[in-house]
Amino acid sequence: MVCFDGRVLEMLICRLPRRRRVLGIVGVLAAVSGCSFSIGGSSPASAGEELIEGELSEVLGFEMTDAECQDPAEEEEGEEFTCTATAPDGSTVTFQGVLETDDEIYLAASNVVVADEMTLVEEEAAVVLGPEVGAEIDPADVDCPTESTVLDGDELRCEITDATTGERYELIVRLGDFVPREGFEDRFYEVGDLIE
Repeated sequence: MVCFDGRVLEMLICRLPRRRRVLGIVGVLAAVSGCSFSIGGSSPASAGEELIEGELSEVLGFEMTDAECQDPAEEEEGEEFTCTATAPDGSTVTFQGVLETDDEIYLAASNVVVADEMTLVEEEAAVVLGPEVGAEIDPADVDCPTESTVLDGDELRCEITDATTGERYELIVRLGDFVPREGFEDRFYEVGDLIE
């Protein structure tokens, strides 16, 4: 059991229904981690690898190496493909790509929350969890990483502070169902153990 804001909770889990937009966050979260790129006569895979180690490394805020992409099954508009790369900490960054035209691809990191989006995660956590604990939560009481973060599986680790007691708890954000240009459609917020 976890005490939060004077109430006892049993591993609080909040789930937003698919495609529900809370404060417009569903359509924004992680959407900025993608880029369009002209392939200029090269294969979509080669262009994707170049994009990852260049412009997408800049967008995410960390250098990626060992980029590897699979060409789409058909070179037709709308065909999807996947890529991977290695982050500086050794973790694997995954990407979802789509062939937009015969000369342009769109590629987005599908397991990263970019630094600019962390405030939106904190705001959404406060909005979603407040009614569950029966108290308004200030987004300033939610603390997520300040840098772009590769998910651990499907999890982002944050902290949440009980404004009444000052005690800090784990906040586990589970992200799933990534859609390029739209972001993570499924997000779960779970208050975990007291941080000693």
